[in-house]
Formats: sequence, structure tokens, C-alpha cells
Amino acid sequence: MKKIINGIKVFVVAATMATITTGCASTTHTNSVPEPVCQLPSGYLLDPAFATARQTLANRECSYQFETIFKTLLDISEGDPTEANKEKFSKLLVWAKSQGIISKIQAKEYYTRYFSHRFISLPDDYQTCSYCSNLKSLRGDWQAELADKERGLVGAANDKVTYAKASDDLTKLDLIMEAACDACQAE
Repeated sequence: MKKIINGIKVFVVAATMATITTGCASTTHTNSVPEPVCQLPSGYLLDPAFATARQTLANRECSYQFETIFKTLLDISEGDPTEANKEKFSKLLVWAKSQGIISKIQAKEYYTRYFSHRFISLPDDYQTCSYCSNLKSLRGDWQAELADKERGLVGAANDKVTYAKASDDLTKLDLIMEAACDACQAE
């Protein structure tokens, strides 16, 4: 009988020790903060998409996704392109600036890049000859910006008149730069 009781005691002690060590081994402690959920706008309705964009961008940990969200809104607006969409994008840019998500200069550049006939990728000064060596690269920048204008003006806002003006302005600019660079080389 003593052997049975001692056997039971040994078994209970062994089982308790096994439970304790197993419990310790499987317990993991994580002190990491969960990743923020930065929901992108989706669907076909533009107003709810803009609301989702603002809600997501209001979370400071998601503000780095501004450009992705902006381009997603452009995609969604292509399903219902109207002139009113320019105003919606303008209001988003003003709001994002007021929230400190983007700067005043960035807001202006976004709007100009997508919704204006003016180009932001033009040289800032009038020393034309200094740009001649990079003319091929500049032309690539201009073409990329014209594609963004097509996406914003035609795709999102159905504003073919302003897009045609931008395209015409670019053609004229290219001719002027070509002539100016020829003159610079002749000097």
C-alpha cells in the first residue's frame, strides 16, 4: 500500500512539474504594438471613397500612404468622371494640408500635376542653355506629367478642353526648347 501511495505522489509531482514547464514553454510575451489598419478607398462610389480616404489619413500612422490613396481615388473617379471631381480632389488636398499630412507646396503640386494645364516639371529659371544637356530627361518628365494630366483631367474630371490645352502647351514648349538648345549650341 505504501508503494502505491509513494507511486501516486511521484506521479502527481511529475505531472505537476510537466504542466508547469509546458505552460512556461508555450507562453510567449509580445510587447509589440499591432500594425495600424490603413484601409484604402474601394468600390465605385466616389463620396464614400473620399470619406474612407479622410478617415484613413486622419490616423497619423497611415499618412505615409497619401499618394497611394490619392491615386486610388483617381482610379475610382474614372468610373464617374465629372468636372465636380476636380473640386472633390481640391477639397481633399486642402484638408490634407490643414491636417499636416502634406505641405502647401505639395498640395499645389498635386493639383497642378493632375488637374491644370500648367506643368510642374518645367525648369524654374530662365537659364535655358543649362537644361539642354538634360533635354531628353526633361522630355520624359513632361510626358509622364502629361500622362498624369490625362488621368486627372480626362479620366477623373472629363475635362478634355483643359487636357488639350496642356498637350498643346507641351508641344509648343518642346519646340521652343529645341530651338533654344540649337541656339545655345551655336554660341
